[in-house]
Amino acid sequence: MEDARTVYLATPAPEEIADGLASRINATVGTLNEDGSIHLAFVLFLWHEERFWFETSSTTRKVRNIERDPTASIAIDGPGFMVLAEGTGRIVRGEQAATVNGMIRAKYLTPDAAESVGAAWSTVDDVAVEVTPQTWRSWSNAALMELSSRHADGLPRSEWWV
Repeated sequence: MEDARTVYLATPAPEEIADGLASRINATVGTLNEDGSIHLAFVLFLWHEERFWFETSSTTRKVRNIERDPTASIAIDGPGFMVLAEGTGRIVRGEQAATVNGMIRAKYLTPDAAESVGAAWSTVDDVAVEVTPQTWRSWSNAALMELSSRHADGLPRSEWWV
């Protein structure tokens, strides 16, 4: 039997995390509903000045939840690793929100799309949300992939998944 701790307590290198936070992947944001359940939403995000940022509308549940209880989490499922940050959310409005939202769009959209599509998004996304991490958790799948490869009888990874 393999040592489960080796597989499930493996952590990514700091540079893997930094690369993941800079990449163009989605994050999942968790906020607390009034009844104590967790609301999850996919967002485009920006890691900037040691904080996560995402844009949204002030009418969304995630904004209403953060206004009532600032507890927030961000999960990122990157290539070969997972990062979870738990912390405090804050709603940003006005010019600061417009600036941050522009930075998020510049990360994900081409310059032409940032101008045209970004203008469309501005008609609905009127706030930015800042999440300041207080607790970090991370996991690397490198040990699990190595274990799997040893037992795959030469079957390449590209043929593991349906």
